Amino acid sequence: MDAKRNSSIEETADREIVITRTFDAPRELMWQAWTDPRHVVNWWGPKGFTTTIEKMDVRPGGVWKHVMHGPDGTDYPNSSVFKEVVKPERIVYSHGGGKQGGRGAHFTATWTFESLGDKTRVTIHMLFPSAADRDHVVKEYNAIEGGKQTLGRFAEYLAQMPFVIERTFDTPVQVVWKAITELDQMKQWYMGQLKSFVPEVGFQTEFNVHHNGKDFPHIWKVTEVVSGKKIAYSWKYGGFPGESLVTFELFAEGKKTRLKLTHAGLETFQPEKYPDLARRNFAAGWTSLASQLQQFVESLDGSLVIVRIIDAPRELVFKAWTNPGHLMRWWAPKGCTTPSCKVDLRLGGKFHYCMRMPEGREIWGIGIYREIVAPSRLVYTDSFADVQGNPVPPAYYGMSAS
Repeated sequence: MDAKRNSSIEETADREIVITRTFDAPRELMWQAWTDPRHVVNWWGPKGFTTTIEKMDVRPGGVWKHVMHGPDGTDYPNSSVFKEVVKPERIVYSHGGGKQGGRGAHFTATWTFESLGDKTRVTIHMLFPSAADRDHVVKEYNAIEGGKQTLGRFAEYLAQMPFVIERTFDTPVQVVWKAITELDQMKQWYMGQLKSFVPEVGFQTEFNVHHNGKDFPHIWKVTEVVSGKKIAYSWKYGGFPGESLVTFELFAEGKKTRLKLTHAGLETFQPEKYPDLARRNFAAGWTSLASQLQQFVESLDGSLVIVRIIDAPRELVFKAWTNPGHLMRWWAPKGCTTPSCKVDLRLGGKFHYCMRMPEGREIWGIGIYREIVAPSRLVYTDSFADVQGNPVPPAYYGMSAS
């Protein structure tokens, strides 16, 4: 088997071109920039080239027609057919084209996108019908250097690309709109430090976020409001360069809501000088916040929401919620005590406690931790239990299920 494989590699080596580069960008962003023609025209081709796309249908069997315009005015018409599209991992297409009036180039191109955490390794593999065809493309079109320059332009464009994330929520638009515009709800899933917010053009608010031992004074100013559909506000940091724009757009899809969140202008924060403001950190933050928003809005129907501002640092409040020694000192309604409390603070871990009523009766409860994001978020189930920690119905304690 190995001998056959080695033989196959040797048979194709003289008719291949392979170019690899690692990008400081997540794979999903790169996929978006590769498959959307509105982005592709901004980076495709070697330095000095521009591109006109006539058609780009990124699906198996789809056609991609484009013309590359050289810096000397020469046109290079190209026509490709997509053979394989595996989002966000792999794109394969057969390519034909070249200098107008000259000998063209034909090959099969495979682009692979390998996720390396916050980074992505891209490999371009071009397979030609013969070694002579490969050599012609290398000599006539300087294909290897041209490929490297194309990837270089790709990297430059990605650094300036707005961050976009989309999510579909199983809840109506009105519910999501309130969650992204009403202060009491925004503080529960978004920015707990937020002091004020009004969805009106011109409204400005400031608040501080302490991260990695540093202060990041946030300054927001509302720039656009279309009630129930769109809100945008500028986003900058006091004491840091740059200014960006965050836009929330809502689209009704039956009883569901599609959210499109765009954060543009991230490159103005000079991430090369201030690594905490790098695109990958915003990508990770928005991805987490989108999940928190989804959980929040989808839990609102039939749920009880209680909000209270506590005059204490978030880290201390989180500790008081998760340390059994602290919980036993305050858990349960007035007049009750908590003689027993066990906390296994991990996903799937149990929160088993006993509440002793004023008359002496004991009621046990059990919770299972579903999400732990210290010190900002804690999600767990809660139900009645027995002394051993087995869930029991309310009737076990003589209570109605309603």
